[in-house]
Amino acid sequence: MRRRRREAIEGYLFLAPALLIIAAFHVWPAIYAFYMSLYRWEVAQEGFLGLRNYQHLLQDGDFLGSVGLTVVYVAGTVPVEMAVGLGVALLLHQRLRLRGVFRLLYFMPYVTSQVAVALVWGWIFNPTYGVANAILETVAGQPRTWLLQPDGVFSSDLPPSLALASIMFVTVWYYLGFHAVVFLSGLTSISDEVIDAARIDGAGGLRMFRDITFPLLSPTTYFLLLVATIGAMTSFNLVYVMSSGQGAGCGGGPLGTTRVAALFVFDRFWCQTELGYASAAAFAVGFVVVVITAINNRIFSRRVFYG
Repeated sequence: MRRRRREAIEGYLFLAPALLIIAAFHVWPAIYAFYMSLYRWEVAQEGFLGLRNYQHLLQDGDFLGSVGLTVVYVAGTVPVEMAVGLGVALLLHQRLRLRGVFRLLYFMPYVTSQVAVALVWGWIFNPTYGVANAILETVAGQPRTWLLQPDGVFSSDLPPSLALASIMFVTVWYYLGFHAVVFLSGLTSISDEVIDAARIDGAGGLRMFRDITFPLLSPTTYFLLLVATIGAMTSFNLVYVMSSGQGAGCGGGPLGTTRVAALFVFDRFWCQTELGYASAAAFAVGFVVVVITAINNRIFSRRVFYG
């Protein structure tokens, strides 16, 4: 018992630095942010409000609209990232010349700074000197204002706006390499014996993918679905830089059509200095993320095959 106790103490001592860092930079800020959300806190702490900040969120059209835009953003990026990433992974899994070079090129955007990526794409979508309009005019298209255009892509009144759709396109481009590499690792883990046995039984092409490859990729698909959904729900860098680079500031322009939930929290905290209300909004967004993650887990975890 004494030896086990000593080993346990030594183990906790090895864990102590990491635990202290997590406590100082994750646990304590979260506790303090929840404490702030219970107060009217504008620069300085004011009156105690209890849960009234959370009640106000349920009646705040701007917050509910930002959550709706976040759902549109997730629905328009995550499935596309996964589908295109899987297609690229299937191509790179073949015996191609310079396969390693192509893998590097597809993964390179993901290891690039999001701020740098957003700035470059902001220049591309610039309505005055951007490459996007130059290409559009070459094929006899009408020039667009891209990140400054609040009109919807499919309808003038329905999201996503052209500005948000442009940011969604950049998001898909940025995360494509990550999905491709993870799917590629899943493909390499599939046993060659299973593939050879399926081919002997006459499976090939679409049937091979539908009945063999895709079911065996279900753990990888499930992992990417959870990670990509959580990341898109809390996306901030690309949206903020591409919006603010067009003179929109904190508001998520044009006309708030790119104000996703994370940008709403930033706007209320940094620009409006409503610190308590912004903290409540952050916890509400976190709750939505937990609920969506739980729903994904409930629906898709039963379809994962670990054989």
